[in-house]
Amino acid sequence: MRRFVTILCAVLMVFALLTQVWADREFYGNVEKLPTGGYIGEWVISGKAVQVTQDTDLDFDHGPAVVGSYVKVEGITFEGKFIAKEIETKRGR
Repeated sequence: MRRFVTILCAVLMVFALLTQVWADREFYGNVEKLPTGGYIGEWVISGKAVQVTQDTDLDFDHGPAVVGSYVKVEGITFEGKFIAKEIETKRGR
């Protein structure tokens, strides 16, 4: 029984770590910094570093992404970095 409890605790700890590593997240904020020369690279949105890759879906239906734009960001945290799956401009609030 003791061995079962030990294994169960280990499995639960691994699960907890994996869900934190791969956790989907969504937040809204204002663009504070964009990479030079395009959109690929590190953005800063409301104080958070956001990695934008060639696979990030950029939706600019409500205007271009510029410093000061209000955006919705969806992505995952992986190895301590937030990687955007989608960034969508929104109407200012």
